[in-house]
Amino acid sequence: MTKSFRIKNNYSLYEALNYAKNNRLKLEIIVVEPYEENPRNIKFFEDNTIDLVEKLKLFSDDVKYIKRDNQFIDLLEDLNSVFIDKAYLRFDILLFDRIKKECLLRKINLFTVESNVFVPVLMASDKEEYSAKTIRNKINSKINDYRVSVLDNMPITIGEKEALRVLEDFIERKLTNYHLHNDPSLDYTSLLSPYLKYGFISPVTIYDNLAKVSNENKEAFLEELIVRRELAYNFVYFNPTYDQFKYMTYDWAYKSMNQHLKDERLYIYTKEDYINFNTHDPYFNAAMIEMVYTGRMHSYMRMYWCKKIIEWSKDYQEAYEIAIELNNYYFIDGFTPNGYCGVAWCFGKHDRAWTERPIFGKLRYMNDNGLKRKFHIEDYVVKMNEIRKGE
Repeated sequence: MTKSFRIKNNYSLYEALNYAKNNRLKLEIIVVEPYEENPRNIKFFEDNTIDLVEKLKLFSDDVKYIKRDNQFIDLLEDLNSVFIDKAYLRFDILLFDRIKKECLLRKINLFTVESNVFVPVLMASDKEEYSAKTIRNKINSKINDYRVSVLDNMPITIGEKEALRVLEDFIERKLTNYHLHNDPSLDYTSLLSPYLKYGFISPVTIYDNLAKVSNENKEAFLEELIVRRELAYNFVYFNPTYDQFKYMTYDWAYKSMNQHLKDERLYIYTKEDYINFNTHDPYFNAAMIEMVYTGRMHSYMRMYWCKKIIEWSKDYQEAYEIAIELNNYYFIDGFTPNGYCGVAWCFGKHDRAWTERPIFGKLRYMNDNGLKRKFHIEDYVVKMNEIRKGE
């Protein structure tokens, strides 16, 4: 268990259970701690998995919880088969490759199962898609094929209960106003991304709960949950260099950036300036307060935040590396395909060429006038400064 730390709609667990039963084999469950750099993220994970091992004992009398950096290859000895959550990002692929190598040496069957997307990546497409427009119909046409619930009558964990509580709160209190979710001063985002990251809840579970609801905003949310989210999985799966500046976006974007590399930057800031809220921009500083203090950032502000880092860095590669480092360390939902895809989007990925501008070239441009024009952005600043003061 490496990515889906739940029971309901855990397809990896379900397949392993059936395989063990059908082949009269004993089931062992090994829970592998997720890869994280920030102690806060590990605490979030641990707080939501306090009872995971105990709940898994309903399926096996041999359940182990191990640290990711522990040597656990010996645990593979004498196994007939291994089922593992599918790996997408580099650190998970490295772990999978170690297990694959051992399974080959020991002649152990190895199965990977996708539990954290709605439509399996290779079933949705056989190539890296250019945009949401090119993948949307491919995914939506297969929704009914993969709307399958398993293990849905079993006791669930604390993390699953908390994820369902957050989902219920979103449906009851926020969905009606979801068309306003881009406004950072309001509270209409779902807040489900950390629970999806650790697999505390399945996209299928969310979809099924929303199916019971009649609301005109439902389709817009499902577009984000399924199409946009799984476009990110498509990106990291088919682009093995998804996390390298030189290969993560399109030729037109690199050409445009190269043409504007020597443009004058009115401000140059460092990573330390950002995490100490030392820029001239109160909206950017507020977004950083939200990131550093809460491990979150409003989805619209994430775009603005990364665009400003592009504008204030000495070059584009430095901007990319700073954005990725901050994203992966501070966000509870960092280290995900969505995180890498979101940063790459700010460099033109899954976007189109826009009107030429200084520094940005043909990359989409964002500025504080847009925030002032569209939103009650000062309310967001006040709220974040209150958080910083402990109020």
